[in-house]
Amino acid sequence: MTSDSKLKAELCLIVFLLVIALFAPFGAYCGWIKPANIANGEWFSRSGSITSIFSILAQYRANSFLEKIRGGTFAESWEDWFKFIKKQEFFSFFATLIAIAGALIWGYGDLLIK
Repeated sequence: MTSDSKLKAELCLIVFLLVIALFAPFGAYCGWIKPANIANGEWFSRSGSITSIFSILAQYRANSFLEKIRGGTFAESWEDWFKFIKKQEFFSFFATLIAIAGALIWGYGDLLIK
């Protein structure tokens, strides 16, 4: 596996974590992952914790990715930086937004869904 393909695989992992973070409240809202004896609002609120956890994991991986693409003292070592920095910034920002949304769902989700 080349360095470029390893970095792309790392980006795919970040995307996968963010998709799981987004799926949890959606699945809870639609009732796909809800037990029969728990109210919709309560289960939706609990899904916020899963959203927060997976978005924080994605943020951690995005920060780790930043360290992997950071160049050294030679100009050619900065090639990965220029190639991937915009993607890293986007995923880092998106993970932060999802973590905030997860915290809000976790705290107030049962008030939104009655």
